[in-house]
Amino acid sequence: MESLSISRFWRYRRAHYRLTGKKCLRCERVFYPPKRSCPYCGSMDLEDYDPPERGEIIAWTKLYETGTPYTPYRPIYLALVKLGDMTALLQLTDVTDEKKQLRKGAPVELVFRRIKEDGSHGLIYYGIKARPAQPIETQE
Repeated sequence: MESLSISRFWRYRRAHYRLTGKKCLRCERVFYPPKRSCPYCGSMDLEDYDPPERGEIIAWTKLYETGTPYTPYRPIYLALVKLGDMTALLQLTDVTDEKKQLRKGAPVELVFRRIKEDGSHGLIYYGIKARPAQPIETQE
């Protein structure tokens, strides 16, 4: 597995740390991961799009077989998540009851977590994952 250099990871920090996508000012579509041009119309007239911190599951799956660096974390849950106008494929964390928490339309919230460790260099990479959303408490 190829390791990501510190400088390259730093250049993409907004995408990794805040899940910042891009919005095309011509066709008004939002996409993630960010690219230099719109994948829908080809325009380079783009602006940053920061999604809301809560969204919902469109579809999900569970991986039992993974590459060597991810063996200790098995099974790994992945979900296609709708976040405002943006859709992203995210790893799910803090899943305690998959039958209750994972279904189409289930609410999720974004959290900042460890993504992987580069054992040869001692680097720890962090980024955004999603977890089943906790109910919003209202003050009465």
